[in-house]
Amino acid sequence: MRRFDLLHGRQAVEDFTEWRLAEVAGHLYPRADQEACATAARMMGWYFLPFDDQLDGEAGRDPRRVARICDALIGIVHGASGPERHPAPTVRAFADLWERMVRGMSATLRARMTHHWASYFSSQLTESIDRAEGREFTDLEEYFQLRAATTCAFGQNDLAEHWGGSEVAPVVWHDPVLRRMRQLAADLVGLRNDSMSLAHEDVVGGHNAIHLIERAHGCSRGEALTLACEIAQDKADALVELERRKLPRLVRALDADQRAAVTGYADILHDRVLGDYEWERTTTRHRAHRTLPDWATSLLVGAED
Repeated sequence: MRRFDLLHGRQAVEDFTEWRLAEVAGHLYPRADQEACATAARMMGWYFLPFDDQLDGEAGRDPRRVARICDALIGIVHGASGPERHPAPTVRAFADLWERMVRGMSATLRARMTHHWASYFSSQLTESIDRAEGREFTDLEEYFQLRAATTCAFGQNDLAEHWGGSEVAPVVWHDPVLRRMRQLAADLVGLRNDSMSLAHEDVVGGHNAIHLIERAHGCSRGEALTLACEIAQDKADALVELERRKLPRLVRALDADQRAAVTGYADILHDRVLGDYEWERTTTRHRAHRTLPDWATSLLVGAED
């Protein structure tokens, strides 16, 4: 973080430590070895203040600027360009990070992860356009489709396969049962995060499932949170039921190695849901509205024509 000028001063270091970003890497990737877990911690450090938080501010309300930034990042994941496409510290840091993330990855998994991370960056432009135009979702399930992209949920799962040593073969990975399982897991994480980040998003706006529920039902904050809990429980129950009734049928069609990989994929989804829950419980990141420190406003500078 310091090498790429993504942390400045004592307060930034204290905030970084109190956000528990190294710990969340361990929660989300409990099967990673030491080197992979260190890379995961670097990734979580890059993900928040240097990138995500930048787009909560004025930069995120300028779609043309966001398009230039994310085009450079997509070029990196596709191997079409390096950090020279964009001078911002955040972009330069990601070029270094990406090489660490894909190191030793199979060509098949790397292609899938490239797709998911490109989708993640593309979704930032979608959100920026929505912010600029004041768009509000009216359908929760439609919102969850975007939310999975804006959190890079599926790209994070790809890394868990890579770092857990249990890669699901393409012939199985696209099965509707696994597709539905990973969407449900992403929805659960999205609901949890949206409920915990209200202190910040009540101020900055943007998409949030709790805000959507309040509008859709014309209800109070407390009532919306109760409804969100019920929705989350329904999704957790649906995930468990899929694993109990549908997953065994898929597993029986596979050889021994792929049985273990598919069973392990269910564990990856559990790790993501439970790991995020534990992190949200202990991090200080969501306890109040966040403002960018003056030094951090330069982290995505350089996108101007």
